[in-house]
This record gives sequence, structure tokens and C-alpha cells, in this order.
Amino acid sequence: MSITKIETNILNQSIGIAGCGEMGYPMLKMLLQNNINANGHDKKASKNFKDFGERYIPSKSNFFKKNDVILSIVRDTKETNDLLINNNALLSKKNATILICSTLPTTYIAELKNKLPKNFILIDTPMSGSTIKAQEGTLTFMVGGKNDEVQYIMPLLNILGDNVLHIGDFGKGMSVKLLNNFIAASSVLATRNVLAQINDFGLTKKQLLDVVKCSTGDNWFAQNYDNLNWSKENFEKKNTMGILEKDLLSYIESKSKKNTNSTIDDYENSIVNGIKNIPKVI
Repeated sequence: MSITKIETNILNQSIGIAGCGEMGYPMLKMLLQNNINANGHDKKASKNFKDFGERYIPSKSNFFKKNDVILSIVRDTKETNDLLINNNALLSKKNATILICSTLPTTYIAELKNKLPKNFILIDTPMSGSTIKAQEGTLTFMVGGKNDEVQYIMPLLNILGDNVLHIGDFGKGMSVKLLNNFIAASSVLATRNVLAQINDFGLTKKQLLDVVKCSTGDNWFAQNYDNLNWSKENFEKKNTMGILEKDLLSYIESKSKKNTNSTIDDYENSIVNGIKNIPKVI
């Protein structure tokens, strides 16, 4: 659908955030602080969102009737299907702009695009950062879509992030996010692995991280280890380590099967298993 057929200023639209968890919650607060006409929806009970008052809409049907721009920040493909496909209120709309902020397989979002009405705009806008970045409005967005579509959503993303990168056509934003997350998960596993062994080497956490942060072992997880509320988590399906596993599996699912390499495949699967059995830290 051409952008010229709808309101040309996205900030004049009603904007909904579906999935008000660790990322969606502060993103909705950021929009409201900037006087944007925004609303939130989540499967959790309304009592968790008292801060938002009437801006939190517990009914999925009412949420989609009210909003024409949707940021989907739900966990996985099942929740995305429940939100977007099994949804008469959405599918009956004349127009909708949907931003996929979750990290999902590229194979899945290609199928999703075919299932949604042709008059809908679907753009992949996966994000990188942390809850702190969401609170600050300094997230990184990797965007896949047509130039006019990306220009249309840019004012909205610029409120939520300070790095908005248009990677290419639809699907390219998700592709680069999956590759980025594989590197990130590998760094998480490597850092946690050595932190679990510091006593064997007669070191403290501070001694190790002080060196890592200014040396060749430097990585985002090590730099932010003491500020991340999930850095010491053990693996559970529903926590951040569980999300890392989901993202790794999404990466593997999205890979081309034409050029397989058993050694690399084994390595990638070992990272998945490593996250599922991530070493405990002191």
C-alpha cells in the first residue's frame, strides 16, 4: 500500500504497543512522555499497568480498533500469531502499519507478510539494547522495508532510539538482527563461562572484568555486566536466557540449507546448548 493513501505524519496516528514487558513498558512510557497518542496492551493483568491509566487497553479487540500503527513486541512466533493472525479486529481494518520489533525467524516473517491483508504495511524493525536503553530512548533499530515506508515510520523510531539503521528491503532488518544476536549470545556464554572459573584462577570478578573491558576480550555483555538485571540469570524458558535460546534457534531456522557445514553446525548447536546449561556465577 502506498504511504500517500494514509496519514503522512505517523505521529498524528494512534500508536499501540502490543507486549508491555521489559522493553515495551518503558517504550510506551517514552512515547507518552513525548505527548504521543499511544496505548499499550499485554496479556498480563491490568493491575501491572496502573501507571498508564486509560492508556492501557486490556481488550485485544478494543486495542486494535483504537490503533492504526502497531509495534509488536511479543515473545515468539506463537504469540505473534495470536496477536496478529488470530485477530478479527485487526484483520477487518482498512489500513494498518505493523512494526515487528520482536526477534523472529526470517522464514516466519515472510509467511506472516503473505497472511496479512495486502493493504497493510508490514516492516521488520527488530531492536537492540536493554531495558535501560529503552528507558533512555536510545535503542538501536534495524529496519527492513521500502524507502517510503521507512521514512514514514522514522519520526516514531527516532523517539525510541538513537540508532535507526535502514538495512534494506523487508526481511533485511531481521536478518542482521539474528546475526547480531548470535554474536551477542556467544559473548554472553563465553563471559559467563570464564566468570564461573575465576576462583580456580585465584581471581575476583572485578579483576577479570577490569581487564576484559579494556582488552581483546571486550564485549557488550562484559561492559554492562553489573548494570544488566539478567546478567546472573540461570536458564529458564521464560527469562532473558530463554529469549537468547529462542533467538539462536530463530537464527538457525533462518539459515540457508544449501551450504551446510557440519563443523559449523555443531558449533552453533553447542552455543544453543551452552546457553541452556549456562554456568552459574558467584
